[in-house]
Order: sequence, then structure tokens, then C-alpha cells
Amino acid sequence: MIRKMEGADASAVWQIVTRSLGYDCGLETVQRRICELADDSHYLSLVWVNEDSGQVEGFLHACRYETLHRSGGWDVISLAVLPEAQGTGVGTKLLACFEGEAMRLGGTYVRLNSRVERTAAHAFYERRGYTCDKTQKRFIKVLDR
Repeated sequence: MIRKMEGADASAVWQIVTRSLGYDCGLETVQRRICELADDSHYLSLVWVNEDSGQVEGFLHACRYETLHRSGGWDVISLAVLPEAQGTGVGTKLLACFEGEAMRLGGTYVRLNSRVERTAAHAFYERRGYTCDKTQKRFIKVLDR
């Protein structure tokens, strides 16, 4: 079953973030961000709940992507599934549900980034009609407070 992410999902989402994506973050950070973004119409966060176990096994988090040179789209920030649930259709269902919601909300395209070493993820997206349209480097600067 797919539904909108809720604050009560924080622990399960945090486990997926750390186990499947390998990101080092605290549970409190995930919980705070879920609550901060829940009512912001620029973001859409969905979870897949295994109906037999009631466990959140995957999630998709996206935001609106607006530019001056192209009509509005959506940017998938994270799509992740627990390792033991990968290959069972969870990611496919989340992505298909999200694409429907993106169209319903007026999106004309979906884009996403996937780290270069995640070749299995690249194949997953390609099987679902996504194409790699460019190669780029990402630059980041942490701002001191």
C-alpha cells in the first residue's frame, strides 16, 4: 500500500536511508525534516507499507523543479527500498504512483540523479523509461553559520 509519509514513519525511513542509501544522519534529523516538509506543496513524500507486516519497506521523496527555461517538473530526491524488499516491485510501484501524482499536480517531466556507482539503480530507471540526458559534476559548499 502506498500513502503519504507521516511523522510516525521516521524510524522506518531513517533505517532505509542508512541501510539502503548509506547516508549517515540521525533519526532526529529525519523526523524533524518529515514534519517540516509535510504540509509544503513543493514536496511529495510517499511510503510503501507491506500490508502483511505493516512495515514501511520503501519511500520516495520529491520536490517541484521549476526553471525559467522549461515548464514545471518534479525532481526525485530519494527513492529507496530496504535491501530485503528490493526486487519485489516496491520501487516500481512507488515510482509509478509518484509519476501519476506528478502529472495530476501539473508536472510535465520527472528528473532524478543517481550516483555513478549505482549501476543497478541506473538499469532500474532505464527499464522504466528514463534516459540519461547528461553527465555532470555536482559542487557543494557548506555555509558556516
